[in-house]
Amino acid sequence: MAGLDALAKDRSLIGDVRGAGLFAGVELVRDRTALEPAAVEARSVMNHMRDDGVLVGLEGPLGNVLKIRPPLVFTRANADRLLEAMDRALAAI
Repeated sequence: MAGLDALAKDRSLIGDVRGAGLFAGVELVRDRTALEPAAVEARSVMNHMRDDGVLVGLEGPLGNVLKIRPPLVFTRANADRLLEAMDRALAAI
């Protein structure tokens, strides 16, 4: 979660990071003030990450929340890989 929070500070497309335990959601917005959902961008990030070998899903009624549900055997190295893939995907948008 700390890594996702740090990424949110660098990437304006991330409007909110929330979660509990290994379950996390990263809400993407076009504007942090207006909180306009970024559903198209979220799908693009999901597809970029898939192409990079990291699977995340989409959730939320507006389809703008990246759903992260790693397996119980998720390691620190796996978390670092997820963060790197997400950063690359956000940079590509």
